[in-house]
Amino acid sequence: MCVCGVMQSPLTLLLVLSVGTASCSGFVDIDLGYEVNENSMHWLTDEPFKWELQSSGYKDGHWYESNRFCTAEHLGTHIDAPLHFAYGKWSVTDIPLEHLICQGVVVDIRDKVKKNPAAELTASDLMTWMNNHGPLPDKALVFVLTGWGSRYGNKTEYFGITNNDTTKLAFPGINPSAAQLLTGYEQASGKRVFGVGIDTASFDHGPSTKFETHIELSKANIYGLENVANLEELPTRGFEVIVMPIKVTGGSGGPTRILARIPEEANAAILSSHPLHNYFILPLIATVLRLF
Repeated sequence: MCVCGVMQSPLTLLLVLSVGTASCSGFVDIDLGYEVNENSMHWLTDEPFKWELQSSGYKDGHWYESNRFCTAEHLGTHIDAPLHFAYGKWSVTDIPLEHLICQGVVVDIRDKVKKNPAAELTASDLMTWMNNHGPLPDKALVFVLTGWGSRYGNKTEYFGITNNDTTKLAFPGINPSAAQLLTGYEQASGKRVFGVGIDTASFDHGPSTKFETHIELSKANIYGLENVANLEELPTRGFEVIVMPIKVTGGSGGPTRILARIPEEANAAILSSHPLHNYFILPLIATVLRLF
């Protein structure tokens, strides 16, 4: 909805704010996914991605190309549907479309990870983040930035092992206490958390053997995004995320394209530095000024 150059009622302005479209300014679109190919990171017990050329060339005066591929569900940048770790919960195709269009926030734990490669986002970290940046928005997709994405493509560095021994994995993740805070957030605040994303191979950090974070999020029908790319390019909050998983019937997951839509540079800076005002005062002022 665009309001530039047209006088709107105060009610219309509030509606504009409520859907996060406060002006006609442009957006910067950032792809949060890695390309899918034979080098894609995948869980060590899964098969790697396979691609096969079937036909390529000119036929009857026109070009024709067709290929085929085989992939594990949980490979590269992908979605973990709640069904992955909770019986009877949503598969990929069950996730409501509304839940795939979210308000994004980024929680940065890179300093912790520099000191400990198996560090975890904790409930205390989330509380500190909210004290500094305001409450999580409704329809939230919470990204955890560990800095581990710089290792993507190097199996040894990314998983922290030199073989396929999954008992010795070493990478950061999300503590079950943080997952519990997120699953209880709607009851505590009335605002919903739709998804969680991270730039590692798993929400549960490498040493985990019980996958408690996966289970906690899945039971609440909160989906996950793993092996997410380019999180360091995002502001702390104030951007929209569109999640586009492959629509596999009954799938527990699948390769996923993720798009972050960030307001143009000036607006992004305002949203990042004034989080408590970004949905009300500043957009309202900007919108009203554009009407005259």
